[in-house]
Amino acid sequence: MNTLKPWVALLDEDEDDYIFWQHGFRSWAQHLDLHWFSSVTEFLSATSLGNDKPVALVMDGVIPNGEEMKWLSTLLLHPSCQQACLIMLSAEVTEAERAAYLRLGASDHLQKPMHLDELQLVVSTVSSHIARKVSLPPSEL
Repeated sequence: MNTLKPWVALLDEDEDDYIFWQHGFRSWAQHLDLHWFSSVTEFLSATSLGNDKPVALVMDGVIPNGEEMKWLSTLLLHPSCQQACLIMLSAEVTEAERAAYLRLGASDHLQKPMHLDELQLVVSTVSSHIARKVSLPPSEL
């Protein structure tokens, strides 16, 4: 998976969601490539093969309910994710869940976009998280 541009991993079981997100990144974040993985296992297998690592993971629906904290911890420790922004998506976002994910190390917990205006906002938010993380000195990453 060698790309010329920094890339974002979309972990989502639904290919239609990927097409929707792909439109969003092509429209509002052309400086980033989007790669789709239908499971955490597929993502970890693909990124374990090389040095090409994502600048962000956007996770939607690939983690079983109730196991989000366990999987988030696992991903945060995985070598392919240690420099990436991890963004959790949910149909509904409670402040308590969001705060728990942020405390653990997620970059954000956002409401899953359903319409183009929401997609634009979420893609811009993901892009902003990446820009902030990249601009930090290595000691703060």
